[in-house]
Order: sequence, then structure tokens, then C-alpha cells
Amino acid sequence: MVYCWNCGEKNHDYAKYCIKCGKPLIHEDDIEKILKKEKETPTKDSHTKFKDIKLTGDNIENLEKLTTENLQKDMNTLKECNSKILQIAKKLNGTKIKEEDFNTMMEKLITDIRSELKALNKKLICISPAVMIVTISSHGYNPRNVTVKTDIDKEKMEDYMNMFRTKKMKSLPSTPQNIEGASWTEHCPVCKRGPLNPYTEKKLMGLVTRNGYRCSECGAVFIRKGDKYSLEKVSNTENDTWKTYARQALSEREWTRIAHGGMSDALQKKHDLKKWLADAASGKINFKEPESPIILKKDEKAVLVLDEVTFWEPRAVRQTRGLYGGPTIRVAKGVSFRLGGVQAQSESHEELKQIDKGILTLTTRRIIFTGEKRTINIDLRKILSIEAHNNGIASQRENKQKTEYFLNTNNTQINITVRGNHYTIPVTGEVLKSIIEGMIKQLQ
Repeated sequence: MVYCWNCGEKNHDYAKYCIKCGKPLIHEDDIEKILKKEKETPTKDSHTKFKDIKLTGDNIENLEKLTTENLQKDMNTLKECNSKILQIAKKLNGTKIKEEDFNTMMEKLITDIRSELKALNKKLICISPAVMIVTISSHGYNPRNVTVKTDIDKEKMEDYMNMFRTKKMKSLPSTPQNIEGASWTEHCPVCKRGPLNPYTEKKLMGLVTRNGYRCSECGAVFIRKGDKYSLEKVSNTENDTWKTYARQALSEREWTRIAHGGMSDALQKKHDLKKWLADAASGKINFKEPESPIILKKDEKAVLVLDEVTFWEPRAVRQTRGLYGGPTIRVAKGVSFRLGGVQAQSESHEELKQIDKGILTLTTRRIIFTGEKRTINIDLRKILSIEAHNNGIASQRENKQKTEYFLNTNNTQINITVRGNHYTIPVTGEVLKSIIEGMIKQLQ
């Protein structure tokens, strides 16, 4: 992942512009170029580019080897890597560095840290080296202070833990959604053995009373919250049910399903959506044909029609700043003359800009954007790559240099059915990408 230097948003490794603010991203490969440029033309403000440099490991993983033993080994490996990086940084943390030595020391520091992160590719068994984040900050000017901090991508680690818990749980594709005549109090959802008995808990010297159920076998406590029940206590916190559903308020129907080897509605939806996306990307999903706003070709059918979609492209932005040269002579209080001249410096860079707004139509053969200013016709067979974002996609195609961004697709929702379960989901970038990939597969 690449962190935006302007807003801090996480972006894909191959992204050129921040999907949130549109600013160009600085990749690890760009750091050497910036350092070289600063070395050739040092300025007082040049250090601001290095105020917060974030380095991460490569985004590779092997989830098939995700086991308790391997996960523990990987955590120990990350701890060792963290210690080595902090040992490297120990020489510079808080040290005052002269301006003429700064670039050389930064180059060595970045190279050494990058080497340790690269080594994780061979050392880690199942999780991605990208979970390790190293931030290098510089402050002040001649001398400069450099600070190195390490952290773990908590969101990514939480995803690994959820995958691990789910992997250990029994899968539910064949488990019936409604277990005829069963009551969740007959079998404890935690130990799957003992029955649940009525339970009353008093707190604050009896001023607060909470009602629920308690398992006579394992002692698990479920407290009533409205028309739902929350798992509040267990004797063994390593239990899979506790790790997955601790303090979650679920309905009696959900707890009944969990007690018989199933899962909650939210977890079931997550599994169903994962399956649906895989089926869509394989071209196995049949879509109900919507009314098309465009004229279709022979043997062409409409698949999706998305309103209020915005079209974005990278555009060159030029910034000009003036530099004054020459002395200022004070004549009297409040009166002075400046001798010399003003020189203008102009710099150009690319930013993501909204170009148009309109309707995006996906057919079995094309992507057509009909906007207020232009119409874009993309042959699915000409698409080279698609990058998914939360609110849309970025696509690259043959004979087109600039990446084309179609955003706000998530304003439209579609109805899907998986394993007999019905859901209404927004057309996020991931959803749209999977559908497009499925259409391309059908053309092959």
C-alpha cells in the first residue's frame, strides 16, 4: 500500500494518484529521485518533502498456510524485524544532522530499512510483509532531527485474525437457515452441549438488573438487549464463538444457527458476498437486463446502468511562485526601498480532475459513458487493467495513455441472491470490477 503524503489515505501499490484528494503519490522508487534532486539543488524548504516518509513491505501473502502455529511464527518474525529496524534507527533518532550530511544519511537509512522489509518476503510464512509500517520524519533545518517509528497495520492484522477464526469454524453452505422447532436455549452456542437457564445479574448494589441466560455446562452468559442477546462472559476466552461473537447483540434465530454449527447474518453475508464476487468474476452470474439508455449492437445486451457517475482524468497543473532577490534599504520608520528584481519559478505536476458527469452503461461487449460534455466508448476486449476503489474503478486500455477513472458508482445498488439469501449491495469498485471481468471472460 502507498500512503498519500497530503491526506494520509491508503492507495494500491500501482496507483499514481490518491483516490481521495487526487494528489500524485510518492512511491519508494521516487524517494531516490527526490533525494538526488535535493542533493543537486538544496533549498531551505526541501526537507518538507521528507517530513513523513512511510515504508512498507511487499504485499504478498499465503493464506493457505494460515494456521495457529504459522501465525505465531510470523508474529515473532515481525517482532524481530521491528527490533532490527529500531536498532538501525537508534543511531539517528534525535540526532542533529548537518544539512550537507542529510541526504547521504537519509539514503543509507532508507536503504537499510528497505533491506529489512525485503527480507520479510522469505521469512514470513502466511501473512503479508505489508503489515509492517515504518515512518521516517525529519524536523528543523540545519541541523535537522530525524525520527523513525514502527507500527503494524492494525486493520490488515484484524482481517487476518478474522480469516483465521473463520477458517477454524465450520462452514455453513449446507446448514439450513431455519432449524425447525429448535430453540437456542436447548444447546449453548459456545460449548454446543449444555442447555441455557434463566439468569439475573445485579450491579451497583442492586440498582441495575440485567436479565438473560447462562449455560449450565460452560458458564457462558448471554444478556438480553432489547429483542436480542449479547454474549458477555465465557470461562475460556480462546473459544472460537467468543473470539467471533463476543459482545455482539444477535437475534435468537442467529444464536440458534450458531449453536447448530452455523454463523451470524453478518458473517453469512460476508461469506456469500465473497462467493458472489468470485462467481461474477468467472462469468457465472446472469443479470436481469435493464432498460438501456444507449442503442445496442447486434447480440449485445445491457448489464448495468449507473447514474450520476463522474469521469476523472489526470491533468497537468502548473504552479508559479515569485522569488525576490536584492537588499531592502530602510529610509525612515515604516518606509523602505527594495533593490533588485523578482524572479518567477514555475513547476508542473499532475492531479486528478473531474472532467464530466453522466451515465455509465455496462453491456456484454462495452463500457459506455454518456456525459454532459463527452461520450466514451470502451471495447471490453481492449481493456488492459482495472483497479478497484471504494467508490469506483480506474481502467487502462489500449491506445490510451491516461488512466480513466469512473467514480460514484456506489450510488447505485443492485439485488443479488446467494445460496438462497437475498441482499441489496452498492456497486462498489470491487463489485463493478468483478462484473466487468466476468463479461470479458464470456467474450474469450
